[in-house]
Amino acid sequence: MSAVEKLKTLRWFLARPSHWAQAVELGKRKFMLDRDHPELRSAAREWAAAQAVPVSDALIAVGLATTGADIPHLATDLLDEARSRVERSKVAMGGAGDIHLLYAATILSGALRVVETGVAYGWSSLAILAALQSRDDGRLVSVDMPYPKMNNEDFVGIVVPERLRNQWVLVREPDRNGLVKAIARFGGSIDLCHYDSDKSWYGRQFGYRLMWEALRPGGGVFISDDIQDNFAFRELVEANRLVYAITGYEGKFVGIVRKP
Repeated sequence: MSAVEKLKTLRWFLARPSHWAQAVELGKRKFMLDRDHPELRSAAREWAAAQAVPVSDALIAVGLATTGADIPHLATDLLDEARSRVERSKVAMGGAGDIHLLYAATILSGALRVVETGVAYGWSSLAILAALQSRDDGRLVSVDMPYPKMNNEDFVGIVVPERLRNQWVLVREPDRNGLVKAIARFGGSIDLCHYDSDKSWYGRQFGYRLMWEALRPGGGVFISDDIQDNFAFRELVEANRLVYAITGYEGKFVGIVRKP
């Protein structure tokens, strides 16, 4: 990044006081051990790829489905509507990810209190809200920090139709502040969480810990996107001796586990 770009980034953060804690954290990482080194990233990808299974098998592995049972799928017309919204947008953001896993896990777990990080177009939010729409007391709180300097704030969550938004709260802050606020909205206890924000090892150490501690014991569901980026997910499941599963989607990998 050039000196000019660094200055622009600094100005972007300075104009947003709620983002200052995140800026400080990013600065500190320059002096820390590189846990996202390309060699480690390559090893993490190999580990994830070697264990990847179809969505149905992953749900069975963590006890959310049984062999031969029908797996819920997002409605085709809802996805078509969402794609149309993306095509009309004026910015480029992240892709859909494995939203079918999210949708099925939310339905099969009976989750009512859901927290996610990383929204972008809102594909994951759409999947979760579609699963919650039959539960009047179901709620999703999403945390999202807009990409610096890209002027995409107005497009965050655009794939979510108005009819699904009454069960949704969007916290437009970095994880350092926003995730704490999101969990607090549920009194500190959640049924399902989806991590898709700061992909660095250090970012995950912060987000994973908060989400895992808030997740209800006895079946709460933890899902993380892009676990091939580093060993944060592997360290979580191995340290807690958890039964987990991994699915693949367009060259990326998603991890799912339930809290004992």
